[in-house]
Amino acid sequence: MREFGSFRLDTVNQCLWKKEERAVLTPKAFDVLRYLVEHAERLVTQDELLEAIWPDTYVNPEGIRKYILEIRKVLGDRPEEPAYIETFPKRGYQFVAPVTQVRPTFTGGTTVEQEPLQVGRQPELSQLSKYLQLALSGQRQLVFVTGEAGIGKTTLADAFLQEAVQYPRVGIARGQCIEGFAGIEPYYPVLEAIGALLQGAESDSLVQMLAKCAPTWLAQFPAMLTPALRESLQREIAGSTRERMVRELCEALEALSAQSLVVIVLEDLHWVDRWTLDLLSAFARGRGAAKVMLLATYRPMDAQLSQHPLKAVKQDLLVRNLCREIVMNNLVEADVALYLSQAFKVESLAEGLAGLIHKNSGGNPLFIRAISADMANKGLIAVDGSELKTRVPLEEVYPGVPETLRGLLEIQLEQLGPEALGMLQVASAIGERFSVWTMEAVLGEDPLSIEQACDRLASRQQFIRVADSPNAAGGAPSMHYEFVHTLYRQVLHGRLSCVQRARFQRFAVASELAARIPPAETTASGGLPQTVCEITKVA
Repeated sequence: MREFGSFRLDTVNQCLWKKEERAVLTPKAFDVLRYLVEHAERLVTQDELLEAIWPDTYVNPEGIRKYILEIRKVLGDRPEEPAYIETFPKRGYQFVAPVTQVRPTFTGGTTVEQEPLQVGRQPELSQLSKYLQLALSGQRQLVFVTGEAGIGKTTLADAFLQEAVQYPRVGIARGQCIEGFAGIEPYYPVLEAIGALLQGAESDSLVQMLAKCAPTWLAQFPAMLTPALRESLQREIAGSTRERMVRELCEALEALSAQSLVVIVLEDLHWVDRWTLDLLSAFARGRGAAKVMLLATYRPMDAQLSQHPLKAVKQDLLVRNLCREIVMNNLVEADVALYLSQAFKVESLAEGLAGLIHKNSGGNPLFIRAISADMANKGLIAVDGSELKTRVPLEEVYPGVPETLRGLLEIQLEQLGPEALGMLQVASAIGERFSVWTMEAVLGEDPLSIEQACDRLASRQQFIRVADSPNAAGGAPSMHYEFVHTLYRQVLHGRLSCVQRARFQRFAVASELAARIPPAETTASGGLPQTVCEITKVA
């Protein structure tokens, strides 16, 4: 355990803590930070980082810069005035903050848990276990695990691999797609996974097998080759095509699985390159026996935003029963209560507390962790004996948006076009729920275009979803929508000026009044009556 500033780097549990709150870092970003912290006394060159984090796998140096930016955002570090990481252009990076080595806390000979066990995911783990058994029987498995950001896809994969590693003779590897690499580095996540396998105890036999079945792939790892083998491979693969690489790796996986079970996890497929997608499709369509399980995670919303072909490929495989999908949903209130009990090590909770956090988080595990930790840091909740209590009456507790989440939510919102973003900002002023009728009155736009725009977002569960729709004015139907998470609404609402909020809310009140007025009292054109129009003029 190492401390710097208000942060703790937990190398045992592979996580970064800011005081008592867990910071959000991708696995590779954590690896980069850990290496820099462990070598804080000197400059770490780009080549050294590449060799340490991505051994025997080619990675564009731009990939390091992406992770440095991610780390800086979490640390709140400014490159022009670095408090933690100083950049030396074209050379490398140095961790400049003072680092203190801290001994871990022990109780009864056991390390104190930094984070509670995963809750509410036993059904998904059971499904993965069933698919693993099918893979053991020789039925190749391609499993997609899908869900929104923060839903726990990586945590689920971690828990599953803890089970898989218990099997004798099992090869386990992971690869991760990187944003922006989809058109630059073909097969990037697969190369990363194979590089991990080549670092295993049986690397020599794996090199021999790849030399026989997949020479085009083995040639990608020159550090693993003798000069003679490297020269031989170069002659053999001259003029090879990507189609050949796909065929070779499928054959290599079948050959490798004849000796042991193979489990490969590929993360963040919403950024996957087309060639890796072709490889997954070819693997799923293979007819030979293979004790191989490929587990692929991705965020459907991101794939749809970028119009990625991943969704179409997955749907085609699903229709043909050539792959499986596990859709991860948000946790229910009972799961939130169990999480809080484990996280704060208590036996009971203040009445209504789990419901409050569930409502504000929408059941998203990442949001649940961030909100509960933020409430504890602010002194809104505290442990009293064996109970987690609120320091003020529950109705006065307003969790707000934790700063650790605000940046993540802002990034998601920035992916929207200006029209959709503007519409959602108006909706945030109206409330958690809003109708097309109300949006029409506020925006003064065609209700059909408003409904179509909302439907596009709701069909992807992107920020909003369809809600129950009561009748509008005179019994005319009007579609209603609600925010998927109240945190989205709070961030959007914070983007509005005080004048904008007041103006939009006045229009919303006027339209809601109009919705309650009988048809006989509306104008001849069907518009708002004069009394209601007077309210809107104030805005």
